[in-house]
Amino acid sequence: MSVPFDFDTHRRLTAASGFCELGLYQEALEELAGLPENVRDEVAVLAAWLEIYQSWGKWAEEASVAERLIEKNPEEADWYVALAFATRRGRGLAEAEAILAAAVEQFPENATINFNLACYYAQSGELELARLHLGKAISIDVRFKEAALVDPDLEPLRRSC
Repeated sequence: MSVPFDFDTHRRLTAASGFCELGLYQEALEELAGLPENVRDEVAVLAAWLEIYQSWGKWAEEASVAERLIEKNPEEADWYVALAFATRRGRGLAEAEAILAAAVEQFPENATINFNLACYYAQSGELELARLHLGKAISIDVRFKEAALVDPDLEPLRRSC
């Protein structure tokens, strides 16, 4: 059950987002640290922490927050994508690939998961799986066709054609 946010909580979330956009990550964290205890574990607050850590390149912290978001809201595909993103940068491609391979079972019609999984498979040399997931991503959302032409992770797939 969500706690309704008061004016100060909204202000702090907005300020944290603004600081993050400006690259002032420590200031963003300070805004969130000033939130009352009863709202710190709310999805919107955790999502703000996630945004800051991802922008700042704090992969272990981002992964930890993404895991908590998955616990709280396992039906949101974005949290799995964020966990895989942080894991790839912090612990490696194989672990990130495993996260998305499991997530695609839960969210087979999610274009972003399929696209990112295609990227991971291309990077690990599994080109047939990369083609399969890229095709699925594009069939779900045609915008991924343009992204596939420029995404550096898909270079091994483009070279193989």
